[in-house]
Amino acid sequence: MSSLNVAEDVAEMPNHNLTTRPAIAKIKHAPGNTIMYSDPSVKPDPDARGIRLAVGATKKTWVLSKRIDGKVRSVTLGAWPDLPTVFAARDVAKEKMEAITARTDDRSTGIHTLRDAMESHIEQSDASEQTKTYYREQIDRHLAKLFDRPIDELTLPDLERALAPFVDANGKPTSTQQHLRQIIGTAFKRASVVRRIPNVADALKKVKYRARNNKVKFDVDEAWPALDLIEAKKAHNLIIGIAWEVMLFTGLRAKNVTELRWEDIDLDSARLRVAELKNGTEGAFPIADRVVEALRALPRHSQWVFPQHDTAKHIYHPQQLKGGGVRMTPHDTRRLFTTAARRLRLPSYIIDQLRGDVEKGVQDIYDQGSMSHADANAIAKQIEVECGSVPSSNVVQIGGRR
Repeated sequence: MSSLNVAEDVAEMPNHNLTTRPAIAKIKHAPGNTIMYSDPSVKPDPDARGIRLAVGATKKTWVLSKRIDGKVRSVTLGAWPDLPTVFAARDVAKEKMEAITARTDDRSTGIHTLRDAMESHIEQSDASEQTKTYYREQIDRHLAKLFDRPIDELTLPDLERALAPFVDANGKPTSTQQHLRQIIGTAFKRASVVRRIPNVADALKKVKYRARNNKVKFDVDEAWPALDLIEAKKAHNLIIGIAWEVMLFTGLRAKNVTELRWEDIDLDSARLRVAELKNGTEGAFPIADRVVEALRALPRHSQWVFPQHDTAKHIYHPQQLKGGGVRMTPHDTRRLFTTAARRLRLPSYIIDQLRGDVEKGVQDIYDQGSMSHADANAIAKQIEVECGSVPSSNVVQIGGRR
């Protein structure tokens, strides 16, 4: 709703001292009614003329009554005590009237919320319809509350709080957070150009986040609940359940798994390709026989290995699996994969390669791929043992690497 509304009849309004906060604090609220107070002492100040204090049952709000385009309208300036006196309200009134005169206010531009700003950007953008749909879906999924608030009210801490959940175990921004930050920045940039307001999102690139606890939420010395959680999900949703299974038995990031296309999978040679890893490079990986069997069980009615219902898009980044008093996140699957590989005493460089991690040493850079199908199968068996689904005697021993 616009901040410009037809003004109420203010002919019979009481006078009161509005120049000090204590004086305003003495004004009693008016249950079931709104009383407009004015202060005649400020009339000599032309910028303060027409400013009223609307006192209702629970709030006190500063309002400017002004003739605009031939009609008397009221412009909401802000709440008391955020604006403690009529002089603070006057300063806001000057800014708002300048915007109204320049036609950069919310009513003239149609940009009242951050969502309005994004729609304004989309309207003039030559981006594809798929990109525009992606923007709207990400806003609805992750940023709806933020984008539906009046843009004039948004502060940097508001933006930081909206992005804070999207960090990894080390406190670093996830790819999802990077996309959301870009969307917020795009919307605010459009608002700053059209509304001529400060671009609050400019400071987001300087935000630092606290690291999260880098541990799974269950005792890894007991039987892991991972497979039970995955099987329960598969019974409810086969596609999402197998996506979790692939994450667990490959150690790959959720983004790399959910964005797999069938053209990236070679089931006959038990390998898959990731078009873009976290370091920006392409990677090819051997996959365990269990993963091959799981992928063969999936229907193929989309280019995506893990499509949504309409098949045109892949599934969203999964959040967590819960059941039996425990939960597992996508990053937990990488933790468990790594733990199983280390319990097999596999070399770190093999584990790094299987996980798609960045090369850490000179030999790693020159290594053309030491990981093997046998390594993937051995880790898969170890995970099954840790989850209690097969006896420990089934674990494959990797010779010559102890």
